[in-house]
Amino acid sequence: MSAIIDNPEALAGGYLAMAQIFSYPDAERWNRLTETGLVDPALPREALEAEYIAAFETGVGKAPLSLYEGQNRPDHGRDGILQELLRFYEFFDAHLNQDDREYPDHLVTELEFLAWLCLQEHAALRDGRDAEPFRRAARDFLERHLAAWLPEFRRRLEATDSAYAQFGPALGELVETHRSRLGEQAPKLGEMQ
Repeated sequence: MSAIIDNPEALAGGYLAMAQIFSYPDAERWNRLTETGLVDPALPREALEAEYIAAFETGVGKAPLSLYEGQNRPDHGRDGILQELLRFYEFFDAHLNQDDREYPDHLVTELEFLAWLCLQEHAALRDGRDAEPFRRAARDFLERHLAAWLPEFRRRLEATDSAYAQFGPALGELVETHRSRLGEQAPKLGEMQ
């Protein structure tokens, strides 16, 4: 993962890949996952679909693992989390896909927003514009949202017998790589004017 540490476009690709993995595996998505090598084509779509439902919707022998930040951080209140996320998205004029109808605190929505921020940073760098607002936003978003609930989600995911358990380490590494990159790029006190 360290090879992508200085490449916001590659980080965006990583976030989009994780968003695909943690989306419901319908036929189209399963084809993309297998074509890109993210999921072994020997695992039938129906089996992956059953794994998804068991892990995230119904649970098997225990409660399902929620893909929603607000349900993973009940001490912060879901309404407040949703409102803060919507303000984040609106500030950057990022709109939720009306076809998917996912809530703003869904893991996939948060991953897609981080991918979008990385792509905006990449475009700014390519065009010679200031990329720091997008880095600051990503740093703040990670700290206040995804990185705040991911460790517990990941621990619980990896403790399941689900096919999805294997993606916990990669998701955690992606987020930590991005956080490390953003921390290294933070302006030093002496550089701030």
